Amino acid sequence: MTQITEIQIQRANLAETRIVTRPAPALAEGEVLATVDTYALTANNVSYAVSGDMIGYWKFFPAEGDWGIIPVWGFATVIESRCPEVPVGDRVWGFLPMASHVVMKPGDIRASAYVDAVDHRQPLPELYNRYQRTHADPPALQAMEAERCALFPLFTTSFVIADFLSDNGWFGAKQVIILSASSKTGFGLADLLHNAPGRPVRVVGATSPANRAFVEGLGTCDQVVVYDEITSLDASVPTIVVDMAGSAPILTAVHNHFGAQLVYSCVVGATHWTDRKGRGELPGAKPTFFFAPGQIGKREADWGPGEILRMAQAEGARIAAGAMKTLRVEQIQGAEPARAGLTEMVAGKVSPHRILMLSLA
Repeated sequence: MTQITEIQIQRANLAETRIVTRPAPALAEGEVLATVDTYALTANNVSYAVSGDMIGYWKFFPAEGDWGIIPVWGFATVIESRCPEVPVGDRVWGFLPMASHVVMKPGDIRASAYVDAVDHRQPLPELYNRYQRTHADPPALQAMEAERCALFPLFTTSFVIADFLSDNGWFGAKQVIILSASSKTGFGLADLLHNAPGRPVRVVGATSPANRAFVEGLGTCDQVVVYDEITSLDASVPTIVVDMAGSAPILTAVHNHFGAQLVYSCVVGATHWTDRKGRGELPGAKPTFFFAPGQIGKREADWGPGEILRMAQAEGARIAAGAMKTLRVEQIQGAEPARAGLTEMVAGKVSPHRILMLSLA
């Protein structure tokens, strides 16, 4: 009997993790069992955990009690099927559990993709429920397996943020400050703004002293500052802050410095998740959590189904091709090494130069 191994995390204390093994359930009619071949672990997954209750990330792959399973982006191969349209050997890319295997119920089955139609996922955004079938992927895409898992989803978020800001006339801002500019979503956004037609805004990357050289080396920011230097910026410039860090002290410093000139405050990630409490009321624009599926849904109506994601993937491939010159991929196999990798990521000890690709199977 197939055993499913999962890495679970305490929802109220992300420093506590455990490995759980259980027998795979007997498949119902229409279901498939797939091996999770490989997945990427990034700071974005920590953000999923931090916002798990607010956004619903814990609902994709439920665990018992106070424990949760963080979703990841990766590849899975069907090893058992009771769904004739999805045979054994079918390989997909999409939203997966941090586990060795996953049971899915394919629906809306097409040659290129299907959704997981299991009941508990139906209220959740389709963006995360759709799986791309990989058998017809062009060779160039097949060669970007690590990039597709670790970078494409984050650069898609970067693209949607940039589109949202542009769609709203940049809220009248003349510059954008990216907090945690070393994060992959952060440097993806910096690249997109740097290459935007007409360079409509100045790009300021804010980061820790340890990551300053990395951000400067990307060459996509007009200015790079460490967090303590934010107050040296010209406070009279209408400014947007895009917060990938989730640190209350850092975001508070930005709001207090720019005051009414902070015209939009966009909260995206939580790389500094341990500092997220105690923000209180802030001057300037009210911090607003960015929910990418909302802007994607708007553009689906504006531009037609799938167009924004097609554009985002093209830009993601472009950014990834440049980024991989400074990044290194690390393959991690086995449940205990994978759990250790998660612990390291939660603790903020993974260098931005590293891409962690994991497999529990």
